[in-house]
Amino acid sequence: MDDEKLDKLLEYIKPLNSFENTEHPLAPDYSNLDNWAAYPEKDGQQFYLPDSSLPLNKNNNDVDVFYIHPTGFFEKTWNSFMEKDRAAYERTEMMLGNQVSAFNDSCNIYAPEYRQATYYSYFAKNSDGMLAHDLAFEDILNSFNYFIENFNNNKPFIIMAHSQGALHAQRLISKYIQDTKLQKRMICAYVIGYMIPDNLYEELFPLIPKSQSSTDTNCLISWSTVVEGFKRQRVRTIFWTPSGWTIQYMDQKIYSTNPFTWMNDNNWHEPPECHSAVITKSPNYDFADRLSIKHSGAKKSLRYSSVQDFSVSLNADNGLLEARGPLVDRMKKIRYFTGDLHSYDVMLFWGSLRQNIKDRINGFL
Repeated sequence: MDDEKLDKLLEYIKPLNSFENTEHPLAPDYSNLDNWAAYPEKDGQQFYLPDSSLPLNKNNNDVDVFYIHPTGFFEKTWNSFMEKDRAAYERTEMMLGNQVSAFNDSCNIYAPEYRQATYYSYFAKNSDGMLAHDLAFEDILNSFNYFIENFNNNKPFIIMAHSQGALHAQRLISKYIQDTKLQKRMICAYVIGYMIPDNLYEELFPLIPKSQSSTDTNCLISWSTVVEGFKRQRVRTIFWTPSGWTIQYMDQKIYSTNPFTWMNDNNWHEPPECHSAVITKSPNYDFADRLSIKHSGAKKSLRYSSVQDFSVSLNADNGLLEARGPLVDRMKKIRYFTGDLHSYDVMLFWGSLRQNIKDRINGFL
């Protein structure tokens, strides 16, 4: 999406009132399973597979994953009301299918639906966007506490989150898991697609090391994917720290791991043997539509990308995960494509992630 299209989108979805003068949705009750987008007994897209021969273990796994989905809300109010007949929920379902499905052979999957902040919140010129994220985080904290007290049964667990979900996960881990008994049970945290400034890492996570290998545990893993040489459009973004909200420049060095090697060097790497990139397919759904409000009801499936070959490298200056090769060349033909692969942060590395989850679990147990 170029600057002109982005400006038009933001103008269209800008909330009608300030956060203070908005009627906000009521806090969800997480003892009501209807407020969970995924749990082991709920059939859903988290159990999709690109190949029916792959193993699927819906429950009775030794490890749980707590998944925080990214932004799918593009409406003119600050926080989602979580209605199941809305397009925002349809996008959540798809994210279950093409992101946390990587865990469906090794973990019991739990994912709260929450009053996610609108996409516009990242571009608000005042504190309204931060307040919207504070409201969303209330739900993340409440659902995580419910998960620990009622579902987890003292098992080891993994945190998985992307984009807005990763921003909430950073806060959850820094303030409520780090330096508690829970940290000993956290195998690792995949907090993908939201920047962690390298110079702020120690402030947020003094007791949680950066991952440096494929089998490290009790650690944090992160990356943000772009086409080789791409520079992010948005100059600044909101960022939570233990001392409060800040505004951070997006061209600074961020902490990243290469999901082909699970190392932190700056060399170009080819895909590992376990590699597979996936996509969500639907004959009747417009994946570029951000303005639809109602759930389309369109049938979805998870498929392997018809082209798989590409390589990746961590940019030495900014930490972004750069990608090049035949699959990336194919993606450049997508409508409104800019070079930012943010939406594909997980899909591009689905097979590698699926294997790495098992490797880290085996390293922990």
